[in-house]
Amino acid sequence: MNVYLFRQYYTSHTFGILVAGVEVFHTLERPWLSNRSNVSCIPAGEYACKYLPKSTSGKYRKVWWLQDVEDRSGILIHNGNLVDHTKGCILVGERKGILGGKAAVLASRTAMRKLLDVIGEQGFSLKIF
Repeated sequence: MNVYLFRQYYTSHTFGILVAGVEVFHTLERPWLSNRSNVSCIPAGEYACKYLPKSTSGKYRKVWWLQDVEDRSGILIHNGNLVDHTKGCILVGERKGILGGKAAVLASRTAMRKLLDVIGEQGFSLKIF
């Protein structure tokens, strides 16, 4: 399956629209800061994503791990609401919004369950624009 992520870049965050089959989700990432670890979103491009029942740290369950991200490691698609909830990963929500005055994605756990329903426990190709 091909999954597509269309981004909008801002100075404090990056919002996106993730299209998987006929389902549409919203994403939140760190702003673009030259692909610096822990503070930047990853470069646009195409990435193979591998399903993981749980992350290496054990903190996240039922996530996808982006493979071969240039100069980066441990990049996941996981739940979370605010930029502070990621160190370069992609957060998925049902809609974008504001929490505590900050850009956010909302209903993240629900969105991750729906994404799992669409994709299943398998890998996919993610194309980021």
